[in-house]
Amino acid sequence: MNGKRKSSTYHHGDLREELIKEAIATIERTGVEALSLRGLAREIGVSHSAPMRHFPSRSALLSAIAQHGVDALLGSASKHVGRSDLTNLEKLREMAKGYVTWATLNPVHHMLVRNQDVMRHADESLRDQLNAYARLHEQTIAKAQAEGWRSDEPTRAVFLQLTAQTAGLALVASDPIYETVFQGRPSSQEITSALSACFAEVS
Repeated sequence: MNGKRKSSTYHHGDLREELIKEAIATIERTGVEALSLRGLAREIGVSHSAPMRHFPSRSALLSAIAQHGVDALLGSASKHVGRSDLTNLEKLREMAKGYVTWATLNPVHHMLVRNQDVMRHADESLRDQLNAYARLHEQTIAKAQAEGWRSDEPTRAVFLQLTAQTAGLALVASDPIYETVFQGRPSSQEITSALSACFAEVS
């Protein structure tokens, strides 16, 4: 026994999900550069050609992983924006917190969305979802402005600033390179405080 799983275990879509799961684990261990379809096939105990039935290329697999992450991000943002008990400014804060939390809990997905090679080969559905998230963010800013928040500033400029602040905080919270700088990863409370400071600064 070599500990590898047998191909007979997989039926229909099961192998696709297992490939994605194993790909994420591989990237976490060794980085995206070490990922290959043949390596994944070897890890989960299927033929070298089996992954090709679901992903014609390594780029297609990486795009599918990123798509999975962005779907979750957009779903969370849409849920916050759809809440009737929040003002639009509060919705913006929840979107920002949701993005940073998503990046922290899903560092591989976050990294792939920021990877130039992945995005260069991204399929149309992934680009559409990213654009949908951006438009939802910008529209919510415009609605918050209609309620009086930063109403004298161009919506596009506010959108650019909030995107930069949120993306920057997500990077600091999720990228291991910053662990040395901050002596560990920031806690949930620290992230919340940092976001509050961001909004206090631009209010």
